[in-house]
Amino acid sequence: MSASFLPAQDPRVLARRIENAQAEQIDRTPISSRQGVPALRVAGGRALYLGPRSPFSAAVGVGLDGMVSLGDLDRIEELLGQGGGAVRIELNPFCEPSLAAKLGARSYRVERFLQVWFRAPTPVPPPVPGVEVRPLRPGEERRWAELFFLSYLGRPPSSELELSGGVGIVRTPGNTCFLALQKGEPRGVGVVSVTEGVALLSADGVVPLFRGQGLQLALIQARMAWAAEHGADVVTASTEPATASQRSYEKAGFRCAYPKLVMVRPPFASY
Repeated sequence: MSASFLPAQDPRVLARRIENAQAEQIDRTPISSRQGVPALRVAGGRALYLGPRSPFSAAVGVGLDGMVSLGDLDRIEELLGQGGGAVRIELNPFCEPSLAAKLGARSYRVERFLQVWFRAPTPVPPPVPGVEVRPLRPGEERRWAELFFLSYLGRPPSSELELSGGVGIVRTPGNTCFLALQKGEPRGVGVVSVTEGVALLSADGVVPLFRGQGLQLALIQARMAWAAEHGADVVTASTEPATASQRSYEKAGFRCAYPKLVMVRPPFASY
């Protein structure tokens, strides 16, 4: 049996499960700028507003359970475009076909490509030598958030407000945050959460100085083991194509479930 073996299942069902897990994790994240705005549920997905001009506000999985009407698009744009920001809608191959044409008619364009990866949580490969990966301990929340910014932006957080966004990931109900350490020093971060049997791996990051040493692979494998212990039957993650992250997931036995496009309608002021 290959490392990525899963019992046969309808790819549309798999896509619904994965997209729902992604939307659920985002929906649970306590972001103050969201100001209590609830998610908008449309045709099997959710539009999630995370604050004025947030690049992470997006509609995820919409169109997986039927047609997205022009009225639905109006409501999504009203929610996500608050404050004059761009509107992002993620499009995958299993969305109702007319959605792509409707987005084109409204001047949406491709912002970036993603690949969605999956595999069963077992068997888990052996640990990466010289790397310790473990869940966060009490009192390490700020350190995790600082490493998150170093890993993604190559710099420390610029303010307490910015740092609070990273701490919010740690405090999200259902998230388990991990540290990857070498010689006792934390050098990488990651998150795992489980929704209805789907373990979503996210926020993978390694401090630039220490990349290429197997830290991300170690983070992936440790979270796979955690997912198996917590009853998940699918482990999933998303990467941009042809990246070091893609290579790490392939090395860990993941295969591509489907591609996605992040479609964006720029702010009207940019036209």
